[in-house]
This record gives sequence, C-alpha cells and structure tokens, in this order.
Amino acid sequence: MGCDGSGQTNLTNHSANDRDPTWAGGGKLAFSSNRSSDGGYDIYLLTIDPWQIDRLTTNSADDESPALSPDGSKIAYVSYRDGGSDPEIYVLTISDRSLVQITDNTAADVDPAWSSDGTKLAFASDRDGNYDIFEADADGSNVEKVTDVSHADHHDRWPNLGDYFGDELVAFASDRDGGWEVYSFDAYDLYRATENSDSEVDAQPSWNNSGEQMVYQSSRDTDYNVYKSDYDGSSPIDLNSYSVEGNDTSPDWEPVVDAEYCEGKPEEP
Repeated sequence: MGCDGSGQTNLTNHSANDRDPTWAGGGKLAFSSNRSSDGGYDIYLLTIDPWQIDRLTTNSADDESPALSPDGSKIAYVSYRDGGSDPEIYVLTISDRSLVQITDNTAADVDPAWSSDGTKLAFASDRDGNYDIFEADADGSNVEKVTDVSHADHHDRWPNLGDYFGDELVAFASDRDGGWEVYSFDAYDLYRATENSDSEVDAQPSWNNSGEQMVYQSSRDTDYNVYKSDYDGSSPIDLNSYSVEGNDTSPDWEPVVDAEYCEGKPEEP
C-alpha cells in the first residue's frame, strides 16, 4: 500500500496462513507460511517481477519471522529445529541455500532484523531472564546488549534498525512501563513513541528509508491496525481506514527512495 494507506494490494491469496512479511530492494518479499502439506511454517520468497514464489526452507520444525537483508541476498529467520522452547536464529544465503546458525544457546533468540548496511543483526533474547534487545555482527559474533529492562517480568521485543545520516536508529516494543508501547533511540536519546492504555498493544515498528517515520501495529481500535508516525511518535495516522474489519499486523516499510512514492531521504542539514 501507499504511504497514506491507499492502494492496498493482496500479494498472497492462500487458504493457509501467510505472515511475517519483510521487504528488500528489487521487489522481493519474504514471509512465513504453513501452506505446505506437512503443516509447519516455512520461509518463502516472493519476487514481484517476474512473479514467483519459492519455498526456501523444508525443515520439519517451524521456521518463521524472516528478515531479508537490504540487498535481498540473505534471510535471517527463527527456527525451532532445536526444540520448541529453544528457538535460534539462522541466516540463509538465497543463491546457494547455504545456512549458518547465528545463535546457539538454551535461551530463546527471536525477532531478527538487519541493519541498513547489512553488516549487523538485531534480535530479542531472554538469555538474561527476560527479553532484551541484542546486536551482533552478521555472522553472529560480537554480541552486545543494547537494551536492558530492569524488571525481570518486563520485556523488549521486535527490534528494527534504521539509519539517519549515519546515525543508527533502533525501534522496538516494550512493556517496561506497563502496556506494550513503541520506543526508539539513537546515539543521544530514548523516545517513547506511543502512549496508550495498558490493555492496548503497540508493537512491531519499522523505519522508513530516511529514518524520519515509522509504521507499527496497534490494537487501539479494538482490531489491530497499522499506524504511521514521525520518529518520535508524533502525528500518528491510521493507515487501515481503507480496509475491512480484521487484524492488520506485522508492517514492514519497503526500502524505496522515490519521494513521489514515499518520503525519501531529505537533504542533509
């Protein structure tokens, strides 16, 4: 859909569940689906032109939450092949189907996201008792915790990495203040981008190309809808006013620079 919510197009139309979409440049979209005969979730790649859908994983365990690298050459995803309580993050190179295990521990490592230059991965892990956000090099080395919730029963989840003229931006969702809200931080400040009642959920943020705006899912209208706002949460707009009733979740901003299609990168101040 367009940046104002118009022009919504159904890209998959299957009786199974297709979820967790993630864009890369060149009209590539990865998603997870349980459309295969074995009933588990696998990772699929949709190429817009020419139109083609390829199944990329065939493991008997669930593979889900894909994240396409910015150049579309690799997919990071979560796999439960080590057991239902031990999800790990893997990176698949699409061209030769080679696979690298990025995390390997008894904790849950989930929600992978690439940096804008493809050199780093962010993810959520409960290796310290509750979910925090971690960053690592793309091969899984040099792991660093970048958020730390002081209360063991609160969590930070669903990181998304952006770039604003060379400064890394990190958006994520957290229930550190009660209900689930969207937060973001750069090298200088931590922003609480949303503020709703504890019974409402704002989650799964995604930056646009310029780092000036984000989209996220919100349950503030009873059903989940997709909202767009400025980086600090100001000027929120419901993008699903065109859609029928139902839950619209897991938004991801296509990495385009065309200012007539979406807000592109502004002139550097």
